Amino acid sequence: MITAKPVVDKQFWILKQDDQKIGNIQVTPDGSYEVKILDCVNRYKTIPMVRKAVGIEFEPAEKTSKPEAGQVHGYPTGCRVHNAMWDVKHRLPLFTKTAKSKSWFAAGWYRVKQHRNWKVMHNPKLILLERYAYQGPFYTKERASDQSIS
Repeated sequence: MITAKPVVDKQFWILKQDDQKIGNIQVTPDGSYEVKILDCVNRYKTIPMVRKAVGIEFEPAEKTSKPEAGQVHGYPTGCRVHNAMWDVKHRLPLFTKTAKSKSWFAAGWYRVKQHRNWKVMHNPKLILLERYAYQGPFYTKERASDQSIS
């Protein structure tokens, strides 16, 4: 039996028989499916036609593991995380709240000195941390509140 393992979901598959690669399937620009087995190339209009003609069993696509929702490098966010990264320059876990957003937030709890007062904040914007003195990140609100001001 020939099995098709997805490489790019609904676009490209590797064909294996007895754990050996024997070919591949790829979607062509016109939407048909090009099946290459050894040196033979055939085109089919649909996946069911490929299954019937060649006798291929398609494996389901593997779901990739994503970082734990609501956390960036272990620091809590309490919201959906997109574009998570570690800012080396500022030493901060950063993220955006939507995939196309240009506003960066720092994950975790912080003490921020605005004017003369220290405030405890959760997920402040990066621009706020660039403008004011801060301490953090902290994993919990209690830990941020307990830190002595230096």
